[in-house]
Amino acid sequence: MRSLLAIFIIAALGLLFAGCQQTTGTVSSSGVETKSGATTYPLTITDDSGASVTIEKEPQKIVSLSPSATEIVFAVGAGSKLVGRTDYCDYPEEALAVASIGSFNAPNLEKIIELAPDVVVSSDLVSDEMNQQLQAIGTKVVVFDPDSIDGVLINIIQAGEITNANDAAKKVVDAMEEQRQELKDKAATVTKQKSVFFDIGKFYSAGPGSMLDSMLTDLNAKNIAADATTQWAQLSTEEIIADNPDVYISLYTKPEEVKATPGFDTINAIVNDQIVYFEYLTPDSDMIQRPGPRIIEGMALIANGIYPEVFTK
Repeated sequence: MRSLLAIFIIAALGLLFAGCQQTTGTVSSSGVETKSGATTYPLTITDDSGASVTIEKEPQKIVSLSPSATEIVFAVGAGSKLVGRTDYCDYPEEALAVASIGSFNAPNLEKIIELAPDVVVSSDLVSDEMNQQLQAIGTKVVVFDPDSIDGVLINIIQAGEITNANDAAKKVVDAMEEQRQELKDKAATVTKQKSVFFDIGKFYSAGPGSMLDSMLTDLNAKNIAADATTQWAQLSTEEIIADNPDVYISLYTKPEEVKATPGFDTINAIVNDQIVYFEYLTPDSDMIQRPGPRIIEGMALIANGIYPEVFTK
């Protein structure tokens, strides 16, 4: 009887321990649910394209088709599983040692097939045809295409689930949440809200439902393109002059070119010399535009540019 009882207790403890290892959820300060513990496979997630993707077992080989996805994979500690990345995936430095499969908008399908990945992390810049071709050869394709900070956090959490790195992903998300809240709290102290025009090139701007628009909302700034009819709207110079932004943030056009635009000499941002320029394809620009683990650092750069009197104290 004692032997049977001992076996029963050991078995019960074993089940209890195994249960403790299963994934558990915790709601973060922004309402995003983080995960802890080991992933239970098969795992089914809904990606940003709305597709339901089932991953049967822990992937050992991953190909990333976007710089932000590459950063996410490394951030959750799964960089050793990355066997392919795009030419533009240059961060962290370890990513440069991973084989390139070409550009993100025209990846080399044959090269990807040779790498035989278990999972390909795609993006909105990759064609549906390419994604379908990858699915046709049995590759699991997960699309990351967030339009807000919360969306980035969810992508990181999903990457943790996919790679069985939930605890690492939670640590990344928790740190980002803390930094984000600090920025929001500081921005809330602003006594006079500023209006902002975000020039991403040729007067295209961040419209409603875009990542940059969500960042401006978090930072208590008024986006003059928030009422545009598209996510990435091109404003006319007349519209920009009429809206008279207090701050002009440029991710492409150089300040001297902005100032030389006919009629812009009357805009508050130009009159008060509040043109904030982030040179294209530089680390600062990348942090602002890549929806990955460094996005809060990019948000801090924007905050400093809009409200230097608050954020440089």
